[in-house]
Amino acid sequence: MNGNFLDASDLTLIALGMDKEDIPNISFIDLLDRDNLIKAYKVTKELRKTGYQSAQSEYKLKTKMGEYIYLETYGIPLKKDGEIYAVLGVAKNITERKKAEKKLKESVGMFKALFKEGSIPAYTWKNVDGDFVLVNYNNAAAKLAYKSVENYIGNKVSEMYKDRLDILDDMHLCLNDKTHVKREINYRFKSSNEEKNFLVNYSYVDPDLIVVRTEDITERKKAEERLKESELKYRNMINNLDVGFYQVTLDGIMLNHNPAHNKILEYDLSDSLIGKKVTDFWQHPEDREHYLKQILSDTYAKNYICPSLTRNGKKVVVQLNSHLMFDKRGNRYGIEGTFIDITEKYKLEEKLRESEKKYRNLYDNTPFSVVLINTQGAVVDMNPKAEQMFGYDRHEIIGKKFMNLPIIHKDYLPNLLTIFREFVKGKKFHRMDLKINRKDGVVFWANLQAALTKINEKTYVQALFTDVTAKKEAEILVEEEVKKLKELDQIRKNLISRVSHELKTPLVSVSGGCELLLTIYGEQLSKEELEIVELIEKGGKRLKHLVDNLIDISRIDYEKFKLLKNPNDLSVIIREISKELNYLIKDRKINLMLLLPESFQINLDLVRIEQVIMNLLSNAIKNTPPNGEIVIKLIKKENFAEFSISDTGIGISPKEMEMLFTKFGKLERYGEGFEYIDIQGTGLGLYISKEIVDSHEGEIRAESEGRNKGSTFVVRLPIQ
Repeated sequence: MNGNFLDASDLTLIALGMDKEDIPNISFIDLLDRDNLIKAYKVTKELRKTGYQSAQSEYKLKTKMGEYIYLETYGIPLKKDGEIYAVLGVAKNITERKKAEKKLKESVGMFKALFKEGSIPAYTWKNVDGDFVLVNYNNAAAKLAYKSVENYIGNKVSEMYKDRLDILDDMHLCLNDKTHVKREINYRFKSSNEEKNFLVNYSYVDPDLIVVRTEDITERKKAEERLKESELKYRNMINNLDVGFYQVTLDGIMLNHNPAHNKILEYDLSDSLIGKKVTDFWQHPEDREHYLKQILSDTYAKNYICPSLTRNGKKVVVQLNSHLMFDKRGNRYGIEGTFIDITEKYKLEEKLRESEKKYRNLYDNTPFSVVLINTQGAVVDMNPKAEQMFGYDRHEIIGKKFMNLPIIHKDYLPNLLTIFREFVKGKKFHRMDLKINRKDGVVFWANLQAALTKINEKTYVQALFTDVTAKKEAEILVEEEVKKLKELDQIRKNLISRVSHELKTPLVSVSGGCELLLTIYGEQLSKEELEIVELIEKGGKRLKHLVDNLIDISRIDYEKFKLLKNPNDLSVIIREISKELNYLIKDRKINLMLLLPESFQINLDLVRIEQVIMNLLSNAIKNTPPNGEIVIKLIKKENFAEFSISDTGIGISPKEMEMLFTKFGKLERYGEGFEYIDIQGTGLGLYISKEIVDSHEGEIRAESEGRNKGSTFVVRLPIQ
């Protein structure tokens, strides 16, 4: 009588997915959810009271594999010495019947919703002696025809479209082949002599009935024609440019080019270079990595100098102006640009640069301290600013090797020597901070930048020093403060984690105890006692929900937020959660519409995605006024499963939109007109939901046109 199995028939074990050896471990408490368990308690209580066979009831049981079955059963009391010691349960497996009923109900409801409330005009035609008679139409069709469509009910296709017998042929094809027929047709209206383009879909319903949906695509077709004209103009413009034009992939494969491109690089104008590697046109192919890095960072390259090669290997210099190309999703996929031949100009400028480089770089009024060093490390020149910085006169420095001077602090000299030797061999060097000893004994921080330069065919290192003492001291102070903040943050994380886990155990006892009191002794409690217990239970559940959220936050902070992905049916998950929250939906008199495919298989963490859907749907219910509407839609979009939850509730303002998906980002909305909003919550639900979706490598976003205009939350999960 405590719910444990004493024995079971083979059919029972098969239905539960268990073996004879499992019988001692089977308990009704483990097989039933809360609602079914309460029902079983009541039946058992009545059976104990009367001592007679119970009435027939339906139960939903969980099998060993985690699936659910439905049974139609009644209980017979078994007595010994006049006392009931067990119950003999006789059951009929009605799982398939329940599934069929559910499927029928959903399919009928979905067809009605899609047909009647669909945005595309639709008409129902009945086959009558080889012709088709109009018998029904949807709201979109009535709106399109300003409700005059009702005058055509009962008319035949052959009479309405005498000049378009192909329409009748398509209807017969749809009916005879029991298939779906899709056509683009042009139709000229006699009343206005206006010609329009329609996309017509003929759908088979039954042997005597088809549904025809007609979508006006006139504007779309015109737009396509305009696009073709625009593309033609664009192509003509590119081909007539007197500068080279090109499009390449990010990895350097030619996608497109114009005749001027061929002319500059001395190819025949008719030659196609599509598919060639762009590095074939570079004198130094390895330099393209620097160019690519720059354009990926800035999204464009302006007046970029590129030493190039013509078809016959002649060296030329071109100047590039290019930018990244992006697809419709905003993903970069290539580079597009123009170039001109600046070979002669470049040669003249290069000679001028070489002759003036030393004097320009060492200009006396430069704000930097500049030191010129040869490849052996000897100082050959320095500017007045460097003299002021180091406190030495030129004659004390020039001609001496920098490693033998007391200027560089001893802690930094070994590392600087290593960098110098590698730098003069061609290894890149950006900048470094080091300590400098001034002649008067003052120690300060300087930032060193270096570049290789050629003067009269000899290589030199041009070193630029900048005093960064104030900045460095500030950085050290910031580092110390950051360290303290990290320690405080770690204390916060540890506190949240410890307190959350310490609270969880007593909360389970509180919630479980209240639930058991209500289940077993609920009928014996007075109204006041019952209200107190229910109040404790609700408070316990809210506190448990908060603790669970805090534990999830702790897992996220410690990067222990792990997923357990398995194949699941997303349609079934959404339906089950909608059913679970049905009592809230009915209580608030909300109309819930599910636009879901019959099945949608996807790999995901069942518990976590249920948590996301439960949170989003609960929020929609809380923020939707009585007699409002919530729509849940699931579709496949590209390689993603995309489901959305839309409501007609309070909506989200631009300022509130910035708070969504942030930790403790709770929206506080009070005052007149907001009485129906359930303001309970911690502000953690959407933050955790985003972490769960991000962990699935998916996306979550919110959309709203503003206050009192409803909101939509969209979740995209990758199918593979």
